[in-house]
Amino acid sequence: MFPARRIAVWLGLLALSPLAARCGRDRADAAPAAVRVTDDAGRTVALPHAARRVVALIPSVNETILALGAGDRLVARTDYDREPELARLPSVGGGLTPSIEWLVARHPDLVVAWPDRGSRAVVARLAEAGVPVYVARVEGVEDGFRTAANLGRLLGISRRADSLVAALRRDIDRVRAAVAARPAPSVLYLIGTDPPMAAAEGTAGTDLLAIANGRNAFADARVAAQQVSVEEVIRRNPDVVLVAQYEAGDPVGRLRSRPGWRSLPAVRNGRVFALDPDLFNRPGPRIAEAARRLAALLHPDVVVP
Repeated sequence: MFPARRIAVWLGLLALSPLAARCGRDRADAAPAAVRVTDDAGRTVALPHAARRVVALIPSVNETILALGAGDRLVARTDYDREPELARLPSVGGGLTPSIEWLVARHPDLVVAWPDRGSRAVVARLAEAGVPVYVARVEGVEDGFRTAANLGRLLGISRRADSLVAALRRDIDRVRAAVAARPAPSVLYLIGTDPPMAAAEGTAGTDLLAIANGRNAFADARVAAQQVSVEEVIRRNPDVVLVAQYEAGDPVGRLRSRPGWRSLPAVRNGRVFALDPDLFNRPGPRIAEAARRLAALLHPDVVVP
């Protein structure tokens, strides 16, 4: 047997070793004693420990949780989640107005929800049922970064979240720098064509326009999705038209065939493009990929890293 003094010295050296220090950090990062985070509604979300059973009612949040390597903590998905890893999970539906009873029956220790608006009272009803809720306003790119950082704290994996956000910022900065010297085209960013709905500033799509050095033709839109007339579109004469919507069929083809739109130079010059709304309208972990693709569309003569 080892003398007690020698064992004590050996344990002390082990505690100071890089491996032990790293393991200690990992344990602390994985399971903090308690968590307190302020959500986007100004509410304090307090958890006795890092969340282990999570339901996120927002697709971009589910994508972020997967990117953080914490997909095993998700116990439900929405109808709009496309990731194969989530197909095995039961669906809560669209996510805006879920069944509170169904959610409670999943026994989550955290639900990430859209803000309550109008008659929608998901957050209030879950709170009444004793379920911790983090309210996430995830519209623009910075919203996505803030949400990722707070998810890291709620899940006890802050270092992973900080690393993810830092990597995304670096990638976005490279895209921005690659096209910064190019003339910025005027862009109509549509999130619907029947009727035509233009995206306002502060949404994921228009934030991507700024990163990719494009100018939002309807930067003065007063609501997130503003209905626009063909006459006003013709007057503003955008250089490029982007369509990022969930409508079935061929929205770009329908747009090209409509009176008025056919006379738009962007349509005649073939500068109308359909975008994947799951990629371009969600400020999640694929936002840098979306920025690269958009920069390549707007500036085809530039090599975008």
